[in-house]
Amino acid sequence: MNKCYYSVNNWLVDVASGSILHLTTGERKRLGEYQLKLLDILVKEAGRIFTREELTNLVWERRVIGNNSLPNAIHALRTALEDDGKMQRIIKTVPRKGYLLEAEYCCVVEKDEDEVNEDEEDIATEHGDLSAPFIEPQEGHLIAVGNDVHDIPAAQVVPPTAPSKPGRKIFALLLTVLFTIAITTSACWFLFNGCYERQVVREIQPGVYSNIQIFSVEKQGDPAYLSANLYGKMKDSLYALNQQIKMKSVTMNVYFHSDNSALNYSFILANPCDKKQLVMAIYHWRTDTVQLNNLILRETRRKLNELATCKTS
Repeated sequence: MNKCYYSVNNWLVDVASGSILHLTTGERKRLGEYQLKLLDILVKEAGRIFTREELTNLVWERRVIGNNSLPNAIHALRTALEDDGKMQRIIKTVPRKGYLLEAEYCCVVEKDEDEVNEDEEDIATEHGDLSAPFIEPQEGHLIAVGNDVHDIPAAQVVPPTAPSKPGRKIFALLLTVLFTIAITTSACWFLFNGCYERQVVREIQPGVYSNIQIFSVEKQGDPAYLSANLYGKMKDSLYALNQQIKMKSVTMNVYFHSDNSALNYSFILANPCDKKQLVMAIYHWRTDTVQLNNLILRETRRKLNELATCKTS
């Protein structure tokens, strides 16, 4: 049975299978749920400028997301549609306004539904699975977290498995010291836009959790109730996480700070043989405490599962 489909730059948008199909070569590319939804919205009103706020509300429907979610999805679509961020022939960024999909690259085609549909296992692409997260650094180097989660790349010091010479031990020690300094500096600078702007780090709720230390990053003169209110929203998650990481002999340091628009939340997980870090900028965090806690729990447990298991001698 014939069916009408939207096509962009000769790529047929097949919402049912979560992919796009090249009308000439037959190549398929899988898109993520929100990337496909974004493309579907743009192509249905090709030529219209959508503001960032409009697209965010239409695609993510008021979910708690980071400010990188939309740019990352736009980048993935450009890659899939053989566009790029410099030329912007197909998907254009309109400064201070938003995004639009050029109408000249869009059309409606009629295809046999059986010809378009394909088993999920056959949907592949030479570029890999485009539904995977893509790191696209933004101004300020904050990596935002919501439905798209990205890590700040950090060097890892891996203990040698074979006997090492004294010189290598000294080198490894120096590398460890440098790594510690780099982590501390980057956590301050990248997460909080500079520790040198009269900001202080203050431990709150000391001794409440056996394996978690919590630090509030504040401007000098900030009232104490601000950090207390923030902690109140996260304490249930922290309690649950403390029970879990305690069983795995893991420690966690949490740093948080809020401005008018986002909650900047960073944590470092460590055991005797590995360390993982994640920095998040969480928008709309005040509106739904349940979603905020679910996000913190999910991402912390994901990093916890990535920690190397220490080998017993």
